[in-house]
Amino acid sequence: MKSSLLQLLLLSLFFLVPFQLYAQHLPDHNTEKARALEYFVEGINHFENQEYELALDKLTAAHLIYSDDAGINYALSDVYLATGDFSNAAYYGQIATELEPENKWYQLQMADIYRASGRNELAVEYLMAVLKFHPRDLDVLFTLAESYIEFGELEKSNEILDNILEYRGSLFEVHLRKFQNYNALGNDKKALNELELLRNLNPGNLSTLLMISQYYMEMGNLTAAEEILLEARERNSSDPQALILLAEIFIANNDWEKLGDTFVMMIEDPLINPSQKMELVRFVYMQQQANPDEPLLAEQTNKVVHALGKHEPDFGPAQLITADYYMQQNEPEMALGSLERAIEITPANAEAWGQRMQILFSLGRYDEVISLSQEANVASPDNAFIQFFTGASHMFSGEREKAEQWLKEATIAPARRNFRSIIYGTLGDVRHDLDKWNEAVDAYENAIRLDANNHTALNNYAYYLSLRQERLDEALEMAERAVAMEPGNAAYLDTIGWIHYKLGNLESAKMYIQQSIDTGQASATVYEHLGDVYKALGDEENARKWWGKAFEIDPDRDYLLKKI
Repeated sequence: MKSSLLQLLLLSLFFLVPFQLYAQHLPDHNTEKARALEYFVEGINHFENQEYELALDKLTAAHLIYSDDAGINYALSDVYLATGDFSNAAYYGQIATELEPENKWYQLQMADIYRASGRNELAVEYLMAVLKFHPRDLDVLFTLAESYIEFGELEKSNEILDNILEYRGSLFEVHLRKFQNYNALGNDKKALNELELLRNLNPGNLSTLLMISQYYMEMGNLTAAEEILLEARERNSSDPQALILLAEIFIANNDWEKLGDTFVMMIEDPLINPSQKMELVRFVYMQQQANPDEPLLAEQTNKVVHALGKHEPDFGPAQLITADYYMQQNEPEMALGSLERAIEITPANAEAWGQRMQILFSLGRYDEVISLSQEANVASPDNAFIQFFTGASHMFSGEREKAEQWLKEATIAPARRNFRSIIYGTLGDVRHDLDKWNEAVDAYENAIRLDANNHTALNNYAYYLSLRQERLDEALEMAERAVAMEPGNAAYLDTIGWIHYKLGNLESAKMYIQQSIDTGQASATVYEHLGDVYKALGDEENARKWWGKAFEIDPDRDYLLKKI
């Protein structure tokens, strides 16, 4: 708007101010008037460059020479308005309107000043004054309608808007403003009528259809909104905004089948950007997580995710999100397929390698983890996940030296504190098995320092201390912390019971070890421990009973036969 006003200001040199002032503006005709003109032009240039202080200096100089020029007063008013000085803006603007009351721009300036300063009643007065000379001026009428809105006279605003429609015929912006007014007034019937007029004005315009559908949704008329959005989808089947709005309606109506079909259609569309497709998958995935008891939604989510993996085979992030979904759904083989594809696309994809190794490890496929370890470590060096799962796989495969080597590397790779704690805890287990007790202690201490709630490290460290008859009070405290975090863990209950046994607290030992057996998850070691406790209590019959059960579970413990 400012550029058009500046053009008007410059034109005022020749048309808005008295002709006799500027008709002879050359220096040799009238030096003072020419100097005023020079100051005026310089002031306008400074104003255009937002150099307001310089603009005021030049325009004030022009005003001192010719204070009764409407254009100069108008320009001064405009600069003061831009700086927020409403008092001076109104002062000079008033002079301009009094000099040329028929000039609508001067009157509109005053209206702008009063609207900006929150005095809407005075703004309306000036706008009404303009209409006396320009009764059908669209700009003035629309500004007047907006002014009525600003101080809450929505009905009067609509009356002015009706005048515009009468003078100029149907205009999209006018019907839109009328709709907004009726909507604010709570007049749903008239608001809906305006929406239909808007729709008829631009029946083929996709943006119009989307805007109208959103208004219908806000008004709670989901049926009408869906009808319009389906029309929009027919005009452009790949427009994401229309489809997402449709999705919101399907969700509100619990129409999961339509939701899934809509998203699958988008994912199958090659014209839609893969990143946009991923957003759709995240959206429906979040809906499924928020509504876990909707089997049809779960089915549709699965269909959408599967479609993404199938139709975007060369987009790595799409394969990662499908892998994550399959992992959450406990479908590891499907997840592995997506991760393998992600690695084919981007061999250095650290996240994909880490997840792949983790899944293989969780499935007990240690040989596969080990066979991939060198390739993975080259493709994604210093990857703590790769190094940890490789080390842990060597550990479970009985290759303790190799396990120690990989786990030691993992401890210096970048990783979060809690995961580094797990690495150190596992390294402690390996070093204990390698009879490197002092180094094992360092590893366990690091594990607990990094994460005081690493209950596995607490339990294992405590148990090995009890086996060595060392620091039993500390071991008991660590075991108690572990059990507090996982009270139903059979191994943890056995550890605390065994420490009590070592401390001579036989009844407590019997209680905890019996609780371990009662979980149904106890190993042969736990049964043997209970036999030892009964032996210490002098109950040889029960001792033989529990040693016998331990032998049944693990016949390789042939030394139990001698104890029995």
